[in-house]
This record gives sequence, C-alpha cells and structure tokens, in this order.
Amino acid sequence: MQDAAEQALAGAWVDAEAPILWLLGKTQAGKTSIVAEITGQAHDEVGRGYRAMTQESRLYAFPADQPALRFLDTRGLADCADFDLSNEFVRAREQAHLLLIVVRVDDLSLADIVDVAVEARRRHKALPVIIAQTGLHRLYGEHDRHAEPYPFDGSDEDIRRAGVPFALGQALLAQRKLFNRLKGEPPVFVPLDFTRPEQGIAPADYGADRFWDVLDQTLPGVAERLRSNPATAGAMRTKIILPWSMAAAAANAVPVPVAGGMVSAGMQAGMVANIAHRLGCAGDWKRLWGELVGALGSGFLLGFGGSWAAQQVLKVGLGWGTAIVASWTFAITWAIGEVALYYFSAKAAGEAPDQAALRDRYRQALREARGQYNRVKQQRDAKPAEPMPPSPSPSSLLERGSR
Repeated sequence: MQDAAEQALAGAWVDAEAPILWLLGKTQAGKTSIVAEITGQAHDEVGRGYRAMTQESRLYAFPADQPALRFLDTRGLADCADFDLSNEFVRAREQAHLLLIVVRVDDLSLADIVDVAVEARRRHKALPVIIAQTGLHRLYGEHDRHAEPYPFDGSDEDIRRAGVPFALGQALLAQRKLFNRLKGEPPVFVPLDFTRPEQGIAPADYGADRFWDVLDQTLPGVAERLRSNPATAGAMRTKIILPWSMAAAAANAVPVPVAGGMVSAGMQAGMVANIAHRLGCAGDWKRLWGELVGALGSGFLLGFGGSWAAQQVLKVGLGWGTAIVASWTFAITWAIGEVALYYFSAKAAGEAPDQAALRDRYRQALREARGQYNRVKQQRDAKPAEPMPPSPSPSSLLERGSR
C-alpha cells in the first residue's frame, strides 16, 4: 500500500503540466532502458522513481520536483480496459501527449498491444505514436555487428540498408505490418539496441541519436530540455569505450594466433572512428585511425605492433595465455579509447594537444584499465549475460566502418 506522502506525490505528478509519455510494452521489452536514456539516470534509479497508480501501472516524473516529462508505464494490459481503474490512472492516460510502444524485434505475438494502440488512437485521433523496435542484436548472424553509421529511418527501405542482416530486416518489416490497423498518422518506427556495457556489444546506445531526433520532432522543446550532452566523457566511456574494449578482448581471446588479433585491431580502429564521429569529426575509419596514430608518433606505432605480436605468441599457452591476452587487449583498447576521446575532444574545440600529453594520457589510461577490467568482469560474472554474437571477420568490420 502507498503511504500518504507517496499518494500525495503521485497526485501532484498527475496534476503537473509536463507532457505525459505513455509507455506500452511487455516486461523485458526495454522500457526502462529508454527511460534511463531520456533521463540520464541508472536503471535502478529509474525503478525507484516510479509511483504505483494501479496494480499494473506506475507513474514517474522527471525531474521529480519540477517535472519536464512524465512517464506512464503500463506494465500489464489489464489496465487498458475500461473498468476498475483509479481516477489518477484514467486522468494520466487521457492526458497522454505521446504513446511510445516498446517491442522486442523478435516478438511477433503483439495482438493485445496492437489492440490497445488501436483503441488509444480511436479515442485520440491526433495522438502521436512512436514504436521502438528493440534488441536488434538478437537476430544477428555469426559475423554481424551494428551497421555503422546508423542506417534506419523507419521506412520500408530499412530492410535493404547496407549492413542490415537479412533476418533482422525481415523481422522489422513483419513487425511493422502488425500495426497497419492504426488509423490516422502512421507510427514512427525507431530500431534500437540498448545493452549493458559489459555485454561488449558496441555502441551500447545504438540508435539513441535517431530516437532523440524523433522525440524532439514529436515533443518540441522537451527533448532539448531533457537531453544531456551525448558527447560527455562519462557517457562516451560507458556507451562506447567500455563495450568496444569488452568486444575486442573477447575477440582476441580466441586461442588461434593472428585470427582474433586481426578482428580486435579492426575493432580498435572502429572505436576510434565512433568516438570521432560522436564528437563531430568527419572521416572514415582509415583516416581517423591514421590521424590518431600519427598524433601519437612512431614510437606508439612500434609499441602497438610489438604488443600485438606478443599477444599472438601468448595464445600458444592455452588455458592461461588467452586469459592474459584478453586482459591485455582490454587495457590497450581502453587506453586507445581514452586517447581518442582526449584528442578528438581537443580537435573539436579547435585545439591541438602535443604528442607528449597524448602519450602520458595513454600510459595513465593503460595503468587504470586493469582495475577497470577486473571490476567489469566481476559485474558480468555476478549476473547472467545473454550470449554475445560471434566476432565479425576483419574485412566485414572495416568495410562497415568506412561507410
């Protein structure tokens, strides 16, 4: 039961003037991840911030004291019937400015959700509808990774985008056809893949920029007020450097000399390009990687090459060699990411860091990375993580980075 203070807070949130975003979707579809992206909060903070409205619905306002946006999360479809509802829930639902439907891309059993969406549109013909299609990596094949740059615009052409796996394209289209019953303005489809950094699926916020653009078009001004700078150092480490480092470590841990090493090297170059692009620096992976290596100097290149060769030799020591190589690869990738973040941030600001400063940054990051790797391993081992798609071939990875 809610205490009086919580009931008062929920009532105040219902009466607030901030727009209401109605979240509709099954458990584990990814609703919390989207709210965390919008608010910039951790998943557990989002969970603690909700206030119950009915047995199967809850309301969350952010920021809590002066809300800019309110989230009505319908966890169960029973709440969408027209009986036995609290006055607060009915008022919140009727105030909705946007219906955000969150569906896992491999789920086609959506009849109940489609029915609710159709009824919502019947009641409110002008209600905007965004459909987030989540968990893209669940339909990746053996050598598939996220297509870069993000290629989707929500049209039927999405299935023919370069780098989009056939199975994923077919699922996207089949799922979209289920919503053909919606009258009025067509819904906007946004494919997303938000993952935990320790899963090693990079970047961990795939599709976030497109989602923010759509949200800003739907609720002008609200997104601008809510959005934190996506290029902050902390966000870049969590959503780009950490997952790329985990992916490179997993790839290079393959107990076959050279094979995994080529893939991990390609991932490091892809990470550098990803960081540069987030910071507004143009160019393909070859130019951006070459630019960073050139800024670090020939000494770095020789050391990097020697380190790579040593890792491949260590793999001969099966059982212990691959574990050392994984830790070593993580540390090097993390350090490269830190240097790339430092270098391209300075470049975007019109500055040019000297070579000594870059090398110092690299050495410092290398020292710190080992502790980071142990912490991430502990977190990953503490919770069951879904299997990561197998590593791509070097040629397919680098080809995608060049587009």
